[in-house]
Amino acid sequence: MPQIVDLTPAIARKTFAQKPKFRLGLFGTLVLSNFAWLILFGIAVVSLIGVTQFSAALSKSYLEEKWNSLQNRLAQKKEIEERDMRIARLIASHTSDTTDVLGLATRISKILDSANGRQRRFLESAIPEAMLIQTSTQIPASAVLAMAIFESGYGNSILAKEYNNYFGMKAFDSWTGARALNMPTRDSGVDTTADFRAYPNLGAGFQGYAQFLLSNDRYHKYVGEKSGVKFVSGILSSGYCPDTDYLTHIRNIIQKHGLDQLDAALENIVDNKEAVAKSVPVDETETAAGAH
Repeated sequence: MPQIVDLTPAIARKTFAQKPKFRLGLFGTLVLSNFAWLILFGIAVVSLIGVTQFSAALSKSYLEEKWNSLQNRLAQKKEIEERDMRIARLIASHTSDTTDVLGLATRISKILDSANGRQRRFLESAIPEAMLIQTSTQIPASAVLAMAIFESGYGNSILAKEYNNYFGMKAFDSWTGARALNMPTRDSGVDTTADFRAYPNLGAGFQGYAQFLLSNDRYHKYVGEKSGVKFVSGILSSGYCPDTDYLTHIRNIIQKHGLDQLDAALENIVDNKEAVAKSVPVDETETAAGAH
């Protein structure tokens, strides 16, 4: 029979080795804490630099935006002042009657108040040119303005914005000026391309259109017509445009902005000026002297 040996006393007396716990000590704690503070300080410095740079960039962008906004406002103010001076000079060149001046100014204000935004800005620029055309050529200002609005979408077409062609005038072989080449268009309902006239500015574009009408015998015979609608109806009947709805669009635009009132006011100014000129007695001595 095998002998049983009790090992419990021996196990109880056995000493098991334990790994001592790690301790930093005072020096280690100081080193570690200083290192941690250095890391935190570095993070703070980097963050501060980043925030500063971001703030500087934001401030620069804000200042640039404010500066550009101010420049735009000043440019718009200057443009409006120049427009008003042009209108004033134009009125003054045709009348010295205060009543005529106030009446015309009132009508222009009503026309401008009938639009806003881009449409108003276009009218502000176009009205002086149309007035000049009526007083110098007897083509109704309402017809000029309405056709420019319809053809260019208040100056928003590519031809108008880039080439100052507000009336869709093509550049045929007889045209010797600048051209807008291969512009998309529609002829008799067919998509195609064509060359169009190009002008250096809005004024030149309007004057170019007036000269186009005056130089064409088919349209020249309607010059002097008092009504813008009747003028457009006349040139359409002479083959100006095959669009059967063209006159309806023109009539609606004239009615929307009250452009016919501008025609009447300008006509009154011209009539009053001619009446005054006829009523002023002519000095016979000056007449005789002038004959030599």
